[in-house]
Amino acid sequence: MLYVKRVLCFIGIVAITIGFIFLAYYLEIVALSNRVLPPPNITIEQWLDKFKRWATVGISVSGLTSLLWYVLGQWGFDVIEYRKAGKRHIWILLFLLPVVVAIIAACFTRHAQSGAWLAYVFYGLNGLLCYYLATALCSPLAFKYTPSLASKVWRRWW
Repeated sequence: MLYVKRVLCFIGIVAITIGFIFLAYYLEIVALSNRVLPPPNITIEQWLDKFKRWATVGISVSGLTSLLWYVLGQWGFDVIEYRKAGKRHIWILLFLLPVVVAIIAACFTRHAQSGAWLAYVFYGLNGLLCYYLATALCSPLAFKYTPSLASKVWRRWW
C-alpha cells in the first residue's frame, strides 16, 4: 500500500504540473491576447509565444522542485520522530527557486505598450501555486504538514 501512495504522489505532482501548463496555454493566453498591446516591432502572436515558453519554463521548474522536495522527504531526510520531522526551512529554500524563475521570466519577456503586467502576475502565480499545491497535496507522510497551511488542505488519502 505504501508503494501505491508513493506512485500516486509522483503522479499527483506530474498531474498538477501538467494542469498548470494547460491553464497557461489555454486560459492565460486568452486573457493576455485580449489585454496586451505588444511593442510596434512585434506581433501579438510572437509576444504570446514568448510568454508560453517562459510560462512553461517556470511551471516545469516548479514541478521539478516539487519532485525534488518529494525525493528529499521520502529518501533524503532522516526522520526519527514523526512530530519532529520539520525541514520547513528546506521547503522555503526550494520555494525560492520558482520565485527566481518567475523574476527571470518577467525580465526576459518583452515589455508591451500595455497589459504586460498580467503576464508577470501569471508567471508568479503559476510557479508559486504549482509548487505549493504539489507539495501541500503530495508531500511524503513525515512531511505532509511542512508546507504552510498544509493541514488545512484536503489530505484524506493519508
